[in-house]
Amino acid sequence: MSEGYELTVGSEYKIFMDGDESVFSGVFEGYTMIGTESAVVIRQNTTKISFIPVSKILYIDLLKSVKEPEHKPQPEHLYG
Repeated sequence: MSEGYELTVGSEYKIFMDGDESVFSGVFEGYTMIGTESAVVIRQNTTKISFIPVSKILYIDLLKSVKEPEHKPQPEHLYG
């Protein structure tokens, strides 16, 4: 059984927005912040990148998956 699911950088998704009819398709580039809110970054083509607030996402379809690396590097934790 999987420990959980996550969006994979480089995979292609279709994102359906809550509250309107907007649909975004593209390649997942990562996460960012818009003010204090988390957002998903989707590259729709070579010139358009969309920043979609997580709170506005109704659901996400996986269109094309890229293979995840066998070993994910663990972030270094620095304690001062």
